[in-house]
Amino acid sequence: MTTHSDSVKIFTVGVELFKKFGIKSVTMDQISVACGISKKTLYKYVNNKSDFLLKAFSAFAVMMENALFQAVENHGGNAIDDLFAIERFAEKHIRGDEDRLIGQLERYYPDIAPNLKKKREEIVFKMTHHNLEKGIKEGLYRKDLEVDHITILYYGHILAAHENNVSEQPTSLDRLRQTSLKYHIRGIASNKGIKYLNQLINNEE
Repeated sequence: MTTHSDSVKIFTVGVELFKKFGIKSVTMDQISVACGISKKTLYKYVNNKSDFLLKAFSAFAVMMENALFQAVENHGGNAIDDLFAIERFAEKHIRGDEDRLIGQLERYYPDIAPNLKKKREEIVFKMTHHNLEKGIKEGLYRKDLEVDHITILYYGHILAAHENNVSEQPTSLDRLRQTSLKYHIRGIASNKGIKYLNQLINNEE
């Protein structure tokens, strides 16, 4: 009898193998050996490698979403603090490997890549929408914001900085993302929010 915890373990092991060796190189035999199960048992969870990739990255996205919300909840700050906490979490746990894996999926499994991108979009939209509503309630963001519009615009900011598509000129991605975040906050913040942001920036210097 297969359980949810068993499948999560298997998909987690698979994603780690993909990170280490590349999506194309990893075989179902390697996954089954790494999980300590037979290939026959592995096929009780998935139909083939494509099915494994889809389910593994879907499970990975859910785990990252839960961990992200938990990280925001644990630090106990306001809406602006939350944005910086999200940025730190993404920098530590998501970026780099995710970019490489999406690139490999687009090259070798183009039918699967859009699913992962769609899930990323859903997570960013949910987090941004929640953050905007929280910031408005706290008085840190302006009350006249079009929350749905800002959510879409900020996702565009993230993609541009995340994929470094805004310019052909080389730049530090870390600095670009920090600039993008501060630019976003200044565009939505109330006077109270601007004052708080400036205090954070001054404390960094």
